Amino acid sequence: MRATVTTEAIHPDLRRFSKKFSGKWVRRLPMPACSGKYLHPVAHGSRDGEGRWEHIGGARDLTPRRVSEEAPRKARSELAHEARITSLGVLTASIAHEVNQPLAAIICNGETSLRCLARPDLDVEQVRELTKRVVADARRACEIINRIRAMATRRARQPTPQSLADIVEESMLFLRHEFQSKDISISLDLAPGLPRVVGDRTRLQQVIVNLAINAVQAMARSGGRKILVRAILSDLETVCFMIEDSGTGIDPTHLPRLFDGFFTTKETGMGIGLAISRSIIESHDGHIRADNNSSLGGARFSFDLPANGAG
Repeated sequence: MRATVTTEAIHPDLRRFSKKFSGKWVRRLPMPACSGKYLHPVAHGSRDGEGRWEHIGGARDLTPRRVSEEAPRKARSELAHEARITSLGVLTASIAHEVNQPLAAIICNGETSLRCLARPDLDVEQVRELTKRVVADARRACEIINRIRAMATRRARQPTPQSLADIVEESMLFLRHEFQSKDISISLDLAPGLPRVVGDRTRLQQVIVNLAINAVQAMARSGGRKILVRAILSDLETVCFMIEDSGTGIDPTHLPRLFDGFFTTKETGMGIGLAISRSIIESHDGHIRADNNSSLGGARFSFDLPANGAG
């Protein structure tokens, strides 16, 4: 396009192209019946023979490129959400068990408090203590529900300093009923005073839960079912998580492809759990790996995360 305008007329328009995409300043234009167009504006000004400013401008349509670059990110987001929903399905029994515990405690303490209130020699201190327990158990139930809701949401979260030991313990609580029903012995070895790691608590919890479920499934046909979960400081700048099982281990021919998308060794597997776990850990500047060096004789999965300050 070609137009003759004043400098004052064109500069405010150019300043509105304020978003950068792939190194270029672009503007999204809403269009009917579609998501919009992404244009890269270019303008050049010069004076004509009479000294007036003349501007020549154009716009390049970057919409196909923008759509193609956004597609993989959108697909990864969708797969991560599906993986969380799949994990929630496996965790249903454990969730019911965890929520039922504080509710049962609330009923017990509430009934005891009512009996105390009915006595002629009212013990106010005992009733106060029972009421505190009811409130504490109610809050614990709310926290469990909030964690479950957080696992199912699509909303992105701002990474913050997290205690990996706390995340591990919380994840094991989620799975406690699963471990009990499968007669699996769990050992925790969490080094004291571990530095914090910066990340998304829910996404890191998703990785740990997924690796633990894999360990449980790997021992479906084995006796002496044991799982060892560790969190240690591998060096001054790295926190390491490890989970080992007493299963049959991993076929060595599968190890190079274990974290590839849609690769699975299970008849009903989707092949996205470990791929999503790798994506999450790598987005936290970490590294995940698997081998058959478990001290319990089976497989070992581990990941490293950069340490961030004192625990």
